[in-house]
Amino acid sequence: MDQIADFVTHILGTESWPARWFCGTWSDFHGWLYIVSSLTIWAAYFAIPFSMIYLISKKKDTLPFQRIFWLFIIFILSCGLTHLVDAVIFWYPVYRLSALVLAFTAIVSWITVIGIFKVVPDALTLKSPQQLEQIVIERTQQLETSNDNLIRLNKDMDNFIYSASHDLKSPVNNIEGLIQLLKAELDSTNNKTVADLIERIESSTHKVKNTVLNLTDIVKIQSNPYQDIEMVDIRETIKEILLENEMLVHESKAIITFSLNIEAIEYSKQAFKSILYNLINNAIKYRSPDRIPMIEVCSNYNPYTKRNEISVKDNGLGIDLNLHRDKIFNLFKRFHDHIEGSGIGLYIINKIVEGKGGKIEIESTVNAGSTFKVIF
Repeated sequence: MDQIADFVTHILGTESWPARWFCGTWSDFHGWLYIVSSLTIWAAYFAIPFSMIYLISKKKDTLPFQRIFWLFIIFILSCGLTHLVDAVIFWYPVYRLSALVLAFTAIVSWITVIGIFKVVPDALTLKSPQQLEQIVIERTQQLETSNDNLIRLNKDMDNFIYSASHDLKSPVNNIEGLIQLLKAELDSTNNKTVADLIERIESSTHKVKNTVLNLTDIVKIQSNPYQDIEMVDIRETIKEILLENEMLVHESKAIITFSLNIEAIEYSKQAFKSILYNLINNAIKYRSPDRIPMIEVCSNYNPYTKRNEISVKDNGLGIDLNLHRDKIFNLFKRFHDHIEGSGIGLYIINKIVEGKGGKIEIESTVNAGSTFKVIF
């Protein structure tokens, strides 16, 4: 223990040995060759770790075996330090420090060796660039095949839905005509039971017809790219929608206001009208019975996202977003069963908006109202 204590307390002591220049017979050439070589090795050993540190900093998310890289950095630095001390000893015989540096280097060396042994099995599983390229090619081919199959399946399904809905239109229309004839024949009987049954049949037929039309609309939205891009007058489009829904607006006594900071938008006129039509129509349809419907349509340009935004705000029934946020735009999803509807309006407009790179955001409170914001 005394030797260890003496070693530590005199770690930089030079009194026990002469400088290396005076140990043996050194020629200037021999001595400086040794010194310059040691310093050159030290400089290289210190330059390599900095290159590795730069590599780790740039590839920290993708570079494998980073612990081994850090062990190598410490190992190389310690090796370089042994050469630096070796050169210094020519003037300052700090042999104790030299021994300590060598001991540290020995420990780090074996830690690095053990670390390498541990990662070798994993390193052997790494793919070569050629193997990775081949895997990418194979996966790409698989994705293309799957994509082709999905496109074909989707097209077949669209064709089936279109054919089925088209084939159903004629018999449904015939049933409607027959019901009207039956009603005309039975008007004189004043049979309340028969009249009630006919009314139920007529209502069911109407629902079937709407379902057939909705299926047709879904097929259209899948196949229509809405490429009729033009400058659409927002105010005129809203007026057209209100005119087409004049009876509904009148019956509901809805008060509809505009706040248009932008008057026109470059978009498909057909798609834009379909989006606003559904949102305004829903705002009226799902109004609260406890108050007059108040609907506000706003348009803005967002300078941060550099996108146009249209919002439709109402004071209607609202939607419980805690329960239904993830289902808002699902096909055939309805949130107020006591009001007649198909559950495809929001699905359709969401498909239109997403198909053109936009999105729809919603804020809603039950029995307070909803705000649908369309970001184009």
